[in-house]
Amino acid sequence: MSSSEEKVMFGTKPIRVVDRLPTPEEVFRIPKLTWGSIFTKVLGPAAIPLGMAIGSGEWLMGPSVAAAYGLGLFWLVWVGMIQQTIYNCWWCRMVVMTGEPINVLLARVPPRNFWSTLSMIFTFLRLFWPGWAAAAATGAVAIALGRIPGAAEAELVRWTGVVLFLLCAFLVSIGGKIESTLETVMKALIIFILVSLIFIVAPLTITPQTLSAAAAGMVSVGYIPKGVDILLFGGWYAYIGDAAAANADGSGYWRDKGYGTGSVVGFIPAIIGGKKVALSPLGVIFKLTPENLRTWKTWERLTYLDQWIIFFIGGMFGMMLPALIVASLVPIGTALPAWGIAAHVANEFAAKVGIWGYYFICLIGFSILFSTQLGVVDRLIRVVTDVSWNSIGKLREWAKGDVRRIYYPFLAIYLVFGCIAMWTAAPLIILLIGANVVHFYGLWLIPTLTYIDRKLLPKELRAPIWMPIISWTMWAFHLFFAIALTAYYGFG
Repeated sequence: MSSSEEKVMFGTKPIRVVDRLPTPEEVFRIPKLTWGSIFTKVLGPAAIPLGMAIGSGEWLMGPSVAAAYGLGLFWLVWVGMIQQTIYNCWWCRMVVMTGEPINVLLARVPPRNFWSTLSMIFTFLRLFWPGWAAAAATGAVAIALGRIPGAAEAELVRWTGVVLFLLCAFLVSIGGKIESTLETVMKALIIFILVSLIFIVAPLTITPQTLSAAAAGMVSVGYIPKGVDILLFGGWYAYIGDAAAANADGSGYWRDKGYGTGSVVGFIPAIIGGKKVALSPLGVIFKLTPENLRTWKTWERLTYLDQWIIFFIGGMFGMMLPALIVASLVPIGTALPAWGIAAHVANEFAAKVGIWGYYFICLIGFSILFSTQLGVVDRLIRVVTDVSWNSIGKLREWAKGDVRRIYYPFLAIYLVFGCIAMWTAAPLIILLIGANVVHFYGLWLIPTLTYIDRKLLPKELRAPIWMPIISWTMWAFHLFFAIALTAYYGFG
């Protein structure tokens, strides 16, 4: 690939310009794009946010809503998944064409570095609490004890959560490329989780009455149960899919996979098994030649396939099945166990199928929540690293061009503070607080992305207008929840 050293101003900062956009065949070293090669070599970054998504929203908050209020809110599942998938396609195409994760790309909006720094702060606020490790620990402890843990086992759950938290840190430290390690682990866990739910648990539990209630809920657009817990309601919407507007935090995976100009700028390697990689602090955009625009259209289609085939389909199954299972097994008004949240309905499922059902549900719950914490550990540190690497030249000089010297010290600090945070509250409460931070994040993030798309990008590369329009409907939901949460918790 030939490239020039030309730079042009792109917002508040210069951006490098390449003469030729690499093709998918060149990046993934395949002779031709076929459906086989697309599924085995190309698609995959969306599996990481999906693995995180089948956690808080799907296994915890969705079932909590279903147990407390029934399935009347099921309309939010398909509405939220469509909103989030279109929104993901919108920001993801910006990453693929510039080689910059969204948190870095935000630095190009005036005032320089303000919005990228703000995104880093919001990412920290919503992901700092390692509630997923604590929640996964409730499943592990439930397996060890042979019963659902209660408040008396809180210390055991917390210490088990610390061990799982450290295990996540180990997994993001091995392999040549962190993104590849995460993608491999997430795909394995997603296959186990969805196969278990679709072919084993669901057929043995979901009743015709539950399916009827779900169908009614899916068409009851706008229905909100009287007296609904706004923290639970807002947290569930935020974590349908992955994290609503905050999904953009995970945009670095498309760069590191090598999508589009991401193949030019570099990636974050692991410290064990990886080697120093030159990660450019500046993104890269391609010249608007007919050849490059044809190649760009191919990358754009692949990006959409990744989102719709993996994220949307997996998210719909992951969101609906746990709620349907819970609604079929427990009466409306049930509160799920605070210190056994990963193993909810384990006893009820065992009563139907035998003792193996108890351990099987615990294992599924553990797998779901552990996959989420694994993704969270990397995503938080990735955002802090990317923003710091992009904006602080002296930090790059100190690191001598090795981004690992930034990533892993931040990870060590996070482990210390995260382990302390494990003692702040019950796992579900920790996760609900983090989930609702998303609503305040989205209020400024979506307008800022609109500025990048409509003002900074050339006309040839702007998204179809319906993408930002659909994304703004999600902004309206965030506004609703932000006002409701502020009114309730701020003014009683």
